[in-house]
Amino acid sequence: MKNHAKFQEVSLRAIEPEGWLRVYLENQARGLTGHMEAAGHPFDTAGWASHTLIDEGKRGWVPYEQTAYWTDGAIRLAHLLKDERLLKKALKGVEFTLRHPDADGYLGHPLMKPPKPYNRWPHAVFFRALMAHFGVTGDRRILEALRRHYLNGTSEHCLERDICNVEAMLWTYEQTGDRQLLKHALDAFDKHNRLHPDTDTCLTNLLSGKRATAHGVSFHELGKLGAVVYLHTGTRRFLEAAVNGYGKLDRDQMLVDGVPSSAEMLQGKDPLDSHETCDIADYTWGAGYLLMATGDARWADKIERACFNAAPGAVTPDFRALQYFSCPNQVVAAHNSNHNEFFRGDKWMSYRPNPGTECCPGDVNRIMPNFAARMWMTTPDGSPAAVLYGPSRMVFRSGSTDVTITEETTYPFSAGIRFSFQMARAVSFPFTLRIPGWCRQPRLLLNGAPVALKLKPGTFVTLRRKFASGDQLTLQLPMELKLSHWPRGGVAVERGPLVYALQIKEDWQRDPQEKRQTRDFPAWNMQPGSPWNYALCLDEKLLKEAEVICRDVTGNPWQQEHAPILIRVPARRVRNWKLERKTSVRCYGIINKEEELGIFMRKGDFVFTPQLPDPKTLPKRLAKKLETITLIPYGCTRLRISVFPQGR
Repeated sequence: MKNHAKFQEVSLRAIEPEGWLRVYLENQARGLTGHMEAAGHPFDTAGWASHTLIDEGKRGWVPYEQTAYWTDGAIRLAHLLKDERLLKKALKGVEFTLRHPDADGYLGHPLMKPPKPYNRWPHAVFFRALMAHFGVTGDRRILEALRRHYLNGTSEHCLERDICNVEAMLWTYEQTGDRQLLKHALDAFDKHNRLHPDTDTCLTNLLSGKRATAHGVSFHELGKLGAVVYLHTGTRRFLEAAVNGYGKLDRDQMLVDGVPSSAEMLQGKDPLDSHETCDIADYTWGAGYLLMATGDARWADKIERACFNAAPGAVTPDFRALQYFSCPNQVVAAHNSNHNEFFRGDKWMSYRPNPGTECCPGDVNRIMPNFAARMWMTTPDGSPAAVLYGPSRMVFRSGSTDVTITEETTYPFSAGIRFSFQMARAVSFPFTLRIPGWCRQPRLLLNGAPVALKLKPGTFVTLRRKFASGDQLTLQLPMELKLSHWPRGGVAVERGPLVYALQIKEDWQRDPQEKRQTRDFPAWNMQPGSPWNYALCLDEKLLKEAEVICRDVTGNPWQQEHAPILIRVPARRVRNWKLERKTSVRCYGIINKEEELGIFMRKGDFVFTPQLPDPKTLPKRLAKKLETITLIPYGCTRLRISVFPQGR
């Protein structure tokens, strides 16, 4: 049995988040992840910890998907923080499921057992939690339970999202060596591709240049599977399909915050195109498999961009409210401001414990724990690799010696990363680290002296030496300002892995009409309390006029008032660029008591973020006065303009 991975995951027990990352994760534990019942139904039910039907079965498998998302995120978070209270809470569903299999080994609620229609997708989500827990505990009940579940013959696991179970099947095969699991996974993968030839995620279409228009979350979950299967078979065509499919997202849907647009279907690159918060979790999870399968540093760059911009930008800093749809440009986030056609005019872009349906409130819990879990990996020979950067500590074993590597940094807010090594005696091992593709002049120092390695942007480099306790390896990644260009004449400011947005004064008001909130977990309506209608007076030659102000990283750096980086740039106000107010909108939403979806005209009082001004008329609309405006990291904003009109 051979694994073809260039990098492999390590146990959660080997990683300890520190610094700003720990603050973020602790906020999660105190926030929604630790108190998911505040988001309401179905998180206030027993979920996987009971065989009592949720919603009397009316919503089928859906509540089990939603609660499975939370379980996976909560278990990973609990292990990373060594939070026994949260772990006990999150394991209720796991323990019940392991202790109540059917006679044939099937796990989960009987509702999801019939093979048709596709019912087994929630298992693919829930079993990720079991996989993570096994990595820490070595609980062999999990291996036997998953082996019996997948080999009981009750489902081919080939319909729709059911095929995502290939991920857990192949993980169980890797742990047990049972080749029946490999056969079942490959048979399911082959049959799925034959049964679904017209989908964007079948192998033929992934390998083509055809633009994808599928449901965003489905594309991320299904599109990655070629990379997962490649890890266990070495079949290049499968990997090439996944790489090409994800590459088409860059071409057609990638937004400035690092996540492809999807509302609900894949959209485009327009400044008002949005993505679900679910997409942040599922895109970065899939990109992680592409990183492991290819060893290509660009996938790590992509994960960082999404996790350092889109992820904090979609939640409140205390992790007690989130958006369903999140957008690069949103200058209002209220109960009536969703500018996407799906539930247009509703609350889906506002920040609240449950801003729409329950998939995003569940899935949001997975994003940063998954990032932390995959910061450190190992190469095929078992040596350590720092693939994603952030303050943390990692422990691994070299021969008979335990080695602790401490990563001291405030990255992505600063350019310096220092790795300190501690061990009982000096040992030889290779150490791999990443040179991001955006960094043009990296430097690597060992105990203060330059290291003679070729540091090419967008690659991994390996230092082979005998490390002694007290050694320090310092990676310097200078960050330069750059402009990126977007549809409708839009322009954005980037620096290193961070995107920058206008600092808008945010007026937060509780929404008294929201039923799904509590005193400690409120729903918010946010309005702009300062001007936002600016055009940047910058081009590549004028970037030198921008002033970058670096401040100490204190408290929670994703709070606007604690923003570690400020960028001051020249801008002009744009006349008659203002919020759009409407009393009637075209909406795709629920049209009857049976909760069927359809198109209808919706009446009410709506307020929307406007589209960028027409570049042709923009020069005549610019104010004469040149002002200096302040940009802050995208993730520090809830209201924002990050794609600006470009003025003069």
